[in-house]
Amino acid sequence: MPVSSISGSVSSPQVDVVIDTGNPYLNLTVDGFLKIGTVAATRALAEDTYHIVRKRSVSSNDFEKT
Repeated sequence: MPVSSISGSVSSPQVDVVIDTGNPYLNLTVDGFLKIGTVAATRALAEDTYHIVRKRSVSSNDFEKT
């Protein structure tokens, strides 16, 4: 029986922001907060876009909620 396999990788562009506070542990903490904040903002934007597209209408109230 023949065996087939598929291998590949998906890579996204990386943007590295370095903030030097003088303390390596504080640098890691700030970096973590920046990454978490970016993910949260992206998720909120995606959810709002999904709800607007699903309703098929845009009102000024939609923008006031966000």
